Amino acid sequence: TRMKKYYFVGDAHLGSLLFKDKEEHDNRFISWLDMACADSDEVFLMGDIFDFWFEFAHSIPPGYDKILAALKEKCSTGKKIHFVCGNHDQWTYGYLSNLGLIIHRKPEVITLNGKKILIAHGHGLGEKRKATLIINKIFENSVCQWLFRHLIPPKIGIAFGIKWSADNRKKHDKKAKNNEGENTFIDYYSNNTEESFQMTWAMDYARQHPDTDYIIMAHLHREENRLTGNGTQIIILDEFYNRYGYGVLDESGMSLYNFE
Repeated sequence: TRMKKYYFVGDAHLGSLLFKDKEEHDNRFISWLDMACADSDEVFLMGDIFDFWFEFAHSIPPGYDKILAALKEKCSTGKKIHFVCGNHDQWTYGYLSNLGLIIHRKPEVITLNGKKILIAHGHGLGEKRKATLIINKIFENSVCQWLFRHLIPPKIGIAFGIKWSADNRKKHDKKAKNNEGENTFIDYYSNNTEESFQMTWAMDYARQHPDTDYIIMAHLHREENRLTGNGTQIIILDEFYNRYGYGVLDESGMSLYNFE
């Protein structure tokens, strides 16, 4: 049987206040989507595709019409597009699945080309910091989500979400810039940071599940391709707003690229 081809992309942060030219960024993502859908059997959007996505009872964040139309059009042709929820776009209650996207809310084990693969955005995995754990619990709590969705006027909720997302990204990018010189695995992941928690979690998971071929994640805005001692390949996709990273899984394995 023919080996299938799968494309992966994450952390596009479409609509971010930090982009000088949002339209150019949207168009670039749509160009990638056109290429990926034409060349693959299935596409995986690995979280934080939107800088802020929250479906209120009667409205969604503005500015995504072109992206949503492109996704709907691809799904309508029968293309399987998976949407792995990230920390910026986990609040979907039916709108995205109605477009045809296949929603994955939690880390999930799937089989592609006979390979056992864990897919996850990566946020919160192995997290130990108390403040972050509390914030994550609030964001993921169904009662808090219902209250935000039904009691907060969408204009206020969306303005808050967009501002929070931009501030969060600014912090993330500043940290990444400070760590630019640290290219070694040990240097970058030995601190008490989100990066170290996520990678430690992945390595522990690989040890406990030695039959896992790939762990594919995003979230760190930094490309990693590491082979563990037991043969599990840990892939972290680069972001898609500066270096435009993405991954392709085919008969030769998983390869990482930058979209020109």
